[in-house]
Amino acid sequence: MGKIKQSLIYRKCNYKAQSYCFKQGFVIYPILSNTKYKVWYSRGGNGQYYMKGKEFTLQQAFQSIWDLYTKIYNYDKQRKNESNTNTL
Repeated sequence: MGKIKQSLIYRKCNYKAQSYCFKQGFVIYPILSNTKYKVWYSRGGNGQYYMKGKEFTLQQAFQSIWDLYTKIYNYDKQRKNESNTNTL
C-alpha cells in the first residue's frame, strides 16, 4: 500500500511578521534530527536552535517557525515603542 499524504495545517500565520523578518535578514528553517525536526534561526553569521534544540514533529516544526516569526516581530515592535517613549 502507498503512503497516505497528509496535509499540514498551520494556525496563526502572520505574513506581516514573516515579511518583517525577511527584511531584517532572519533565516528560519527546520533541520532533520533523527526522526524529528529542530528549528534553526539565524541573522547574519549568528544562529541558534529555537527553544534550545527542542525536537518537533514536522507539523509542529512548521508551526513553531510561524510562531517564531511572530515572536521576533512583536519583540522588535515592543522594543521600538519603548525607545520612542524614552526619547520623549
